[in-house]
Amino acid sequence: MVERYYDLCIRYLPEDDQAMERFLSIATHFGFKGVGIAQVPNSKSLISYTGPRNSFFDLVHGVEIHEENPSKLHSQISHCAKKVDFVMVEGGTDKLNRSAVEAANVNILSLPFGIKDGGLDHVIARSAADRGIAIEFDVGSLIRYRGGKRLHAVSELEQRLMLARKFDVHMVLTSGARSIYDIRGPRELIALSSLFGMTKEEAINAMTAIPAAILRTKRKTHGFIMDGVELIEEQVPPERQEEFC
Repeated sequence: MVERYYDLCIRYLPEDDQAMERFLSIATHFGFKGVGIAQVPNSKSLISYTGPRNSFFDLVHGVEIHEENPSKLHSQISHCAKKVDFVMVEGGTDKLNRSAVEAANVNILSLPFGIKDGGLDHVIARSAADRGIAIEFDVGSLIRYRGGKRLHAVSELEQRLMLARKFDVHMVLTSGARSIYDIRGPRELIALSSLFGMTKEEAINAMTAIPAAILRTKRKTHGFIMDGVELIEEQVPPERQEEFC
């Protein structure tokens, strides 16, 4: 079975159609089935892309919300939820993280580095697991950081992984790419994730099954390919079923 890999939380926004085509070409070359571009609310819409679309590649539209006020956070989530394929919230303080995992329509919690206990505790992990909210494991920091800063990032990812395993929290493995040069293929992301203890099976699941489940839930159409295109599963007559066994 061929795995369908997603890098679901890209922070790079191509500035025009030419840059977008180059970006999609690189992602396809690396072996991804799809990529998700996480934009901040009210940023330039990706719908403006008018270049050719590949029906076998999934360009995913998401939003990454940065808001410390719980009331405003919930308002932004509600406003954006129906317009995108996934909603991600950048956490930080315990209060903000708990507000994020208690909100409706949140799919992914992203945690910055350098916060107490890696930003994830037992209460937040349990709540995320109960509500089906995934924790992002952004290995871009392991690419960009050096020395002690990189060691601290590895340590924080180890702590998050330990709690995610304990409470069976969904995990999403991403490159967190900030530019076209930060993009890495699935094999490289798997290798980087091993630095903080993630197994190959966990890494694959965090780039295949979990992203696919998030998109199915949000889109509510299992056969969705892109706007206006739906894949209908072929019904094979009983007399022909042996041909497909």
